[in-house]
Amino acid sequence: MNYSEMPLNSIKPAPWRVNYVLKPDMLLLAESMNDYGWLQPIIVQKSTSHIIDGFHRWVTAQSPDFAKKYGKKVPVIIVDIDNVDAMIMHVRLNRARGTIFAKPFSKLIRTLVVSDKYSADEIADMLNMSADEFDLMLTGGLLKQRKIPQHQYSKAWVPVEAPSKGELDNQVIERPPNADR
Repeated sequence: MNYSEMPLNSIKPAPWRVNYVLKPDMLLLAESMNDYGWLQPIIVQKSTSHIIDGFHRWVTAQSPDFAKKYGKKVPVIIVDIDNVDAMIMHVRLNRARGTIFAKPFSKLIRTLVVSDKYSADEIADMLNMSADEFDLMLTGGLLKQRKIPQHQYSKAWVPVEAPSKGELDNQVIERPPNADR
């Protein structure tokens, strides 16, 4: 592998990034990097300078304290791949060790399928996804948002706060927002 260095401000997040790190884990990453410096290079797409892997390390490196201690250059591995393979690489590198955010992941899966570079089965296989998991991400089944105020609720739905003792006898029950009498 060919490691090199690039200025911190010459690389940028990929618009299709689908992973995130919880705040406590981000703080731990920052503390570790401040103590030990760069232990892993950032993977960068040659044609776009998009970060394929290492976004959170890049964010941490922007801290004034980190830059003062370790400089404003970033160790990188530059890969010459197209956007489709960059997206696949991003998911593969991040899925095993982090958390993938479902909504952008679903969008990324649809983008990969529409690219026609690989079949749906090949993509699912490359990302180690079951058929059900792949289909769920492709269709966005659980990710579709319901228009709550316009939703027609069943007659069983009654939005009542749990009454305290003694209030039960005088309790007025609210009716659902839809008129289904």
